[in-house]
Amino acid sequence: MEMYREIITHPAVAFFVVLLFLALGDVVATKTKALIPSIFIFVMLILIGVWTEVLPKEIIELAGFSSYFLDMVIVVIVVNMGSSLKIRDLKREWKTVVIGVSAIVGVGATVLTIGTALFGFEQSVVVAPPITGGFVAAFEMSKAALALGRQDLSTIALLTLALQSFPAYFLIPTLLKKEARTLLVGYRGGDRIVAGNEEVEVGKQLLPRIPEKYNTDNMILAKLGLLAAIGVVLSKFSGVLFGAAGISFSISPTIFALFLGVVGSEYGFLETQALQKANAFGLFMVGSIVTAVSGLVDSSPQEVFSAGAIIIAYLGIGIVGMGIFSSLAGKFLKVSWNMAFAIGLNCLVGFPLNYVLTGEAAKAEASNQEEYDYLVDKMSPTMLVGGFTTVTIGSVVFAGILKNFI
Repeated sequence: MEMYREIITHPAVAFFVVLLFLALGDVVATKTKALIPSIFIFVMLILIGVWTEVLPKEIIELAGFSSYFLDMVIVVIVVNMGSSLKIRDLKREWKTVVIGVSAIVGVGATVLTIGTALFGFEQSVVVAPPITGGFVAAFEMSKAALALGRQDLSTIALLTLALQSFPAYFLIPTLLKKEARTLLVGYRGGDRIVAGNEEVEVGKQLLPRIPEKYNTDNMILAKLGLLAAIGVVLSKFSGVLFGAAGISFSISPTIFALFLGVVGSEYGFLETQALQKANAFGLFMVGSIVTAVSGLVDSSPQEVFSAGAIIIAYLGIGIVGMGIFSSLAGKFLKVSWNMAFAIGLNCLVGFPLNYVLTGEAAKAEASNQEEYDYLVDKMSPTMLVGGFTTVTIGSVVFAGILKNFI
């Protein structure tokens, strides 16, 4: 037993175990066509290993993924997310942006009212941002809860991340298949207009471009790090300014990081999808997911299962809010109910799953390749912008604000 303990606590072995669990999650997600999310499998394997004492509680930290690593990774990833956003895309799909924002408002309106009446304000504040987005929002709320010594609230935030996408796998394909059938009626009747390829606008160069031979992976990472550092500094200054006014509030560094990523990319300082170009995206994503989940290992089985029941109720409340508010916005903007609700449900999945589900819906309804291409061309740009609006932008801002109210 002593030898086993020495082996399993070695950083190289711990790293292997953690990555093996992630890989197994990917296999299950692929086999089930993403019906069972990979992160859910990863979370359950880690928890079972810790609960049965087969794995030490510090398995994730032993693998090299410390809380300090996560603090760095999250801000840098959000800068990278911002670098992927194009203002022209948001302008072209402005109706989608309005509907996506409406869905987030709907989640806030229902979860913070009905949820508060049923489960209390603190739990509702912690759950609302992860429902509107992905791991960044969940991490923000988990970190804020742990800073106050509230492991129970951290558990709820992280379990919401693991469970949130389940409903979307059933709802989004159903809605998009109905939308596809409507589109095909027009297509087969001669309406074959799709979005054309617009001329790409080149952003103004903020600084002289770094020669390609010097713009190495390390240089790209340094530029990402610079913008992340500026975001942290601005966040600290915001806390000082609000504090001077007698208000205990600060703007999250992730909000500044998102803005700086957009501006840096638009003005040529930062490459689009900079982490991918620096060949570091995979490692950063692994680090963010693994380290964020580490907050669950201190939770008991009773806490996890009781929290799971509460989260299912919250998801139902949140989805009702998404549906009502996104549909009302869609009706006002003359967007079909099916498409508007599907846009709102991007809160639960985001890219790349929203793109995959769109393709599957198109494939199910198209009778040939031409129809499939038409449906993908019509629906995928809208769903992608919907994902950017909700997960990439909205949830980050939402979490950055609500974390001050725990």
